[in-house]
Amino acid sequence: MADDPFEDLLELEDKFFQEGYAAGVADSTYAGLLEGKVFGIEKGYEKAVELGRLRGRTLVWSMRTVIRDNPGTANRPGGRQHAESNEIYTSSRVACLEHKLPEMPRNTRLTKHVASLLVLTDGENIAKDNSDEAVSEFDDRLARARAKAKVIANVVGEHLNPATTRNEGIEDTRGINARH
Repeated sequence: MADDPFEDLLELEDKFFQEGYAAGVADSTYAGLLEGKVFGIEKGYEKAVELGRLRGRTLVWSMRTVIRDNPGTANRPGGRQHAESNEIYTSSRVACLEHKLPEMPRNTRLTKHVASLLVLTDGENIAKDNSDEAVSEFDDRLARARAKAKVIANVVGEHLNPATTRNEGIEDTRGINARH
């Protein structure tokens, strides 16, 4: 009775379990790669938006510094060259900013902080490949830019993130009352 005719039948459950396990590992590997790519794209986008927001804030601070240092030049005909960002601002745009933005404090340290934040947030000299070194350099640069922006905001006396001071849910923004 060494050769049992029901042996294959008794091992059928083990065989199906092994096949199902192998199929599950293959499917989860593929799904994990897709999920990782989507997660990476989302996080990369969030970081790029944060850097862009800081860049825009820095350009405004830089322009306010230029207006503060050269108060009478906005009414001249033609444009004015901005030294740090090499952008040309027309006199009408500068005059408009002059009347709407509060004056920056006169502080050479503040001017240096704004200039270094301009360099930190410049998107032209950021590595755009997906290597570990480039990602860690970008994260380091973003962290330094956040810290520098916080210092500038404290010196100027402004909130860095005025929109995030209130905690609103979807019910608050849409005007829908939650039913509990």
